[in-house]
Amino acid sequence: MAERSRLVYVGACSHRFSIGLFRNIVAAKPLHPMDVVLVDIDEKLLRYVHKILQNMADNAKVDVRVESTTDRLKAFQNADIVYLSISVGAQEAEWTDVYIPLKFGIPQNTGDTVGPGGIFRGLRCIPVVTEIAKDMNQTCPKAVLLNYSNPVSTLILATRTAAPKVQSIGLCHELFGGMQTVYALMRINGYDIESWEDMDITYGGLNHLGWLMTCHYRGEDVYPLLREKQEECVKTDFSGRGFNFYILGKYDLFPYPGSRHVAEFIPRYYNYFNYLQSPFGITVIRDVQELDLSHKWTVLLFAAMSKEWYKKRLPTPNEGGERAMVMTTDWKFNVPNRHVVNLPNDGLIPNLPRDCVVEVPGYFTNGKMTGVPVGPLPAEIAKVARTHAENQRPIVKAALQGDKEALLTVLLNDPMCGFIEDSDAIEDMMNLMLYYQKMWLPNFEQIPNEGQLKRRRCIGPEELATKELALKVKYPPKEALKTKAWPSCE
Repeated sequence: MAERSRLVYVGACSHRFSIGLFRNIVAAKPLHPMDVVLVDIDEKLLRYVHKILQNMADNAKVDVRVESTTDRLKAFQNADIVYLSISVGAQEAEWTDVYIPLKFGIPQNTGDTVGPGGIFRGLRCIPVVTEIAKDMNQTCPKAVLLNYSNPVSTLILATRTAAPKVQSIGLCHELFGGMQTVYALMRINGYDIESWEDMDITYGGLNHLGWLMTCHYRGEDVYPLLREKQEECVKTDFSGRGFNFYILGKYDLFPYPGSRHVAEFIPRYYNYFNYLQSPFGITVIRDVQELDLSHKWTVLLFAAMSKEWYKKRLPTPNEGGERAMVMTTDWKFNVPNRHVVNLPNDGLIPNLPRDCVVEVPGYFTNGKMTGVPVGPLPAEIAKVARTHAENQRPIVKAALQGDKEALLTVLLNDPMCGFIEDSDAIEDMMNLMLYYQKMWLPNFEQIPNEGQLKRRRCIGPEELATKELALKVKYPPKEALKTKAWPSCE
């Protein structure tokens, strides 16, 4: 009898990842027979997803046994691999991630990686993921932790610090969309190419700020085509990545993540003075209300999908989409396929700090993920990335120690915050965000009370009560700063 794989999925009620991963699990026949343990804090929703996955496995006639629990330690017993997709505070916290900074003139179209929203998301998630890593170290130290949760870089740095024996790896799918754009451009320009994966590429950088460093097809350099078509692709917003091609024209490398992510790393292109014009189709402001409605709709959908009458209508097995199951297969059978991974740098990109997490290709050998050294980034690109890379360790420190001074330093170093050139405003914004998010930040003890907040620039709950009110900027940056904002600086 074949040995059973034991897979644990923490955050199994995720309305973005769960169904896609379930389809991959059912399709992953080389890993069957398999025990899958679903873990979440929402017991009611957990019952729904448990039934959905078991019915999908039954429909496909595969040997997948499903368990579910809110007890991590129980789930981790004898686990081979752990998947993680969580968001501490969810949309309730994201509301203040996005709209309190906007009150101070700091727009965020995503707010999950950098900027004040990304930093505070890290503060909320880091204590939780470090406890998960410690639990794994206690119960299944040889298991691999594959993390999809944002912000990927600081979460991987935190887990590797808290439990260095646990092999935690950050995953991201942004490369796939970027390379699909390059593939589409090649196809319409006469290249007979079946898939972007037929190209020989080198890439690297930070999560959500990765760069296509080299690109060849059948020995031919593809970059001359990208540069030749750069201006045309900007004008047509080719494949929805006109901004990426614009950045190619500025930095001479193509950033492969979606434009909404890249823009938040380089705020001269996305800031108070131009965000309403939505340059290159970049989302104006993250619509937290829409996300919340989507989540609530998904809960209703999951309830329906768990019913017996829905069983024959459930999604079928699918090997595409996310690559976690492919990575799991390669790990188990020692296949050295390359994957997009986020790992400690340790010289993989020599002109970024060794003590940061970078995004590079990687492959498994004897159960260990090995990152591929990709060489230095061009100087100007490294300069942009380095500021964010140097913030990673202080963010982890601030999250685990509840260190307000470290947090303020991180915020002041962040380019989105730095754009408004007002350190007092950033401190006031920080205190407001701490106050509104204190239920998810137990490590922070010195959080101002309501009376103390009112003595400085303050945002009352009534000013955040609706989307219309939340979108109103209360403390706009000085007009003189417009001179450093694209396109006025061109």
